[in-house]
Order: sequence, then C-alpha cells, then structure tokens
Amino acid sequence: MKKSVLFFLAAFLSIHCAWAQGHSLELQPKLEQYFLATKTKDWKTVLDMANPKIFTLAPRKMMEQMYSQMEHEVGMRFDFGEMKILDFKEGLVLTDTVYVPVDYTMTLEIYLNPSLFTTEKQIQQLYEGFQIAYSGQQIRFDEETMRFTIKVKNTLIASAKRDSNHWYFGEYKANDPLTRMIFPHEVLERLRQGWN
Repeated sequence: MKKSVLFFLAAFLSIHCAWAQGHSLELQPKLEQYFLATKTKDWKTVLDMANPKIFTLAPRKMMEQMYSQMEHEVGMRFDFGEMKILDFKEGLVLTDTVYVPVDYTMTLEIYLNPSLFTTEKQIQQLYEGFQIAYSGQQIRFDEETMRFTIKVKNTLIASAKRDSNHWYFGEYKANDPLTRMIFPHEVLERLRQGWN
C-alpha cells in the first residue's frame, strides 16, 4: 500500500514539475520580448502582447495615444530598469485557456519635469497616487534629480489558448476592479490564496 502511494506521489510530482517547466520554457522568450518592448517603450508590441480583454474596457487606439502622450504632456519620463523573472507558477486550465502566473521584479524610475512640478504639494499628490498604484512597493523620491524610484515586485498573468504558443500578458493587481474584469474569478482567487 505504502509503495503504491509513494509511486503515485512521485508520478504526480514529476508530471507537475514537467508541466511547470514546459510552460516556463515556452514563456521565457515571450516574456523577454514583452519586457524588452516595455523597457524600450515599444508600445505597439506591448499592446500586441497585452491580454485582449483590456481592449473591451479601453479601445486600443486610445491606449496607444495615451502611451505616446504620457511623457510629452504630463511632464514625466518613465524609465524601466532591470526586469527579472522570479518564478513561474503551475499552469491552470479553464475551458480552452491556460493561465500561468509569473512573479517578477523591476525598477521603475519616473523623472519629473521641474518646470511643471514646482510645489511640494504637487509632488506629495504624485507620491500618494503612486502609493495607491504600487501598493506595498518601495517608493523613494530624490529631490535633487526630481526622480521617483519604485522597486516593483509583482505578478504577470500569462494566458494562451490550449495547444497554442501565442501568449498574452496582464498585470495582477489584487484590489483593482479592472483586474476582475479581465481575469476569471478562479485565477484571481487562487492568486489571492497564494497559488499553492
């Protein structure tokens, strides 16, 4: 009896490891492409790889325009530093789609235009906004360089149709109502519980 239980457990663990490893091998080059596009601000590629449900909430053209105007009109320059994959979670299949959470880290630097941000109150409001957007992340402001540095540690949810290698990505934000509109309840609930 004990031997059959041990055999079953060993078989289950090897299948689980192969499943997780298989997805990591498929996903690694796609993630590197996504991270590179983010780093170089190639917003067309970023949006090509974004979870398509996002465009039911905000039209793609509007998002392209928002990204391209972001630095010129709001007086902030976003620089995306080193992006590093920490962990691939086990894939979850729901109907015809596979979901794989990927933990990662990134350094985000936001340089402010000093002629547009002239008061402490403006900077404080930005800081509070970043605290909401990047809840739980380390945020620093350097007055001399007019730069916010945010050490981001978060999860991307990769998804693809079964038997497809066309992966899409979306950011997991636990308290964001948009996240609940993009991803299935089962995926979000499992992430909330620690994705065992």
